[in-house]
Amino acid sequence: MLQTIVYFGTLEFGSSSIPLRIPGYGLMLVLGFVASICLAQWRARRAGESGEAIAQCGILTLIGGIVGSRIAYVIQHWQSQFAGAPSKLAAMLNLASGGLIYYGGVLLAIVVVVVYLRSKQLPIRRYLDLLAVSLMVGLAFGRGGCLLNGCCFGGKSGADWPLGMRFPMYSAPLIKFDGLENPFSVGTDAPSPAYAHQLDLGEIQPDRRLLDEAGFLIPPRDFTAEQVAVARASWSHPLQPAQVLGIVNALLIGAILAGFHRLRTREGQVFALMLVLYPVTRFVLETIRDSNPHDMSAGVLTHNQYTSMIMFLAGAAMLLLLRKLPASAGPTWPQRLALQSQTKVTLKNRSSRNKKR
Repeated sequence: MLQTIVYFGTLEFGSSSIPLRIPGYGLMLVLGFVASICLAQWRARRAGESGEAIAQCGILTLIGGIVGSRIAYVIQHWQSQFAGAPSKLAAMLNLASGGLIYYGGVLLAIVVVVVYLRSKQLPIRRYLDLLAVSLMVGLAFGRGGCLLNGCCFGGKSGADWPLGMRFPMYSAPLIKFDGLENPFSVGTDAPSPAYAHQLDLGEIQPDRRLLDEAGFLIPPRDFTAEQVAVARASWSHPLQPAQVLGIVNALLIGAILAGFHRLRTREGQVFALMLVLYPVTRFVLETIRDSNPHDMSAGVLTHNQYTSMIMFLAGAAMLLLLRKLPASAGPTWPQRLALQSQTKVTLKNRSSRNKKR
């Protein structure tokens, strides 16, 4: 787990300091955005569409996705994480903890992209099909960010289960430039999410050498050499690999959608299939995650499972609706350009004839 990939040091502002670091979660979001846009542009050119329009959709998807997923996370965790924060706005804008809910981002991103495509008079269904595969690729990178950040972790697994994952008490940066012997960054204050979760539940107890006289954890920046060694040897109990399964799931769905794109009989079916497949797998994956309380036997579901059911119904309804729509969403980009050119020539000829009269 690498909550911070690169740590440069701190930027001093009077009595306050700001850690300069590249978080693993943010880095994966950037890489996912670049990979998704490049893939969508390549597929768009093969489908006879504009790569420039895809780039615009990508930017809108990124903005809408981050804003929507953060809004959904803040709403879901308002009482527990934000209501009592000294600065609510700062807490809401702090993305370093990986506080994003995918469904909220997808919903706002779809709305923003559809509005853009409609305003530009572009074939909405065709572009949604092109973007569907990239959404899954971006999700895979996002789950990679969750793995590096340690969030969205799975429930406890058997100690001898070969696929069980353990997370460190504290994450040390992959690269550290401040020159200090302490391997942890100055900005590291809290344990990793999985370790902290098990600590809160009383399932794990930290070494007493890492506690102060009041029984609270000593910040890693104040560790002695002995405490650093103790912290490095402290790990969570084994957990189910929820993040890794999320990566595999997203890539598999992306591959299925890419293959189905050639077999579709109506434009829009690829996007609709994504709305059907992903919620089913997400519903199942939620059962192994431990970050959201749930009890399937008692009928207690997570908010993502409720959202999955709604999205599944929306995808099924879209598949039925597409049967009543034309197979094609409209002419391709070259055909539209040719039509625009022909229209300009026609208007120019009419203008010339009117002048002669």
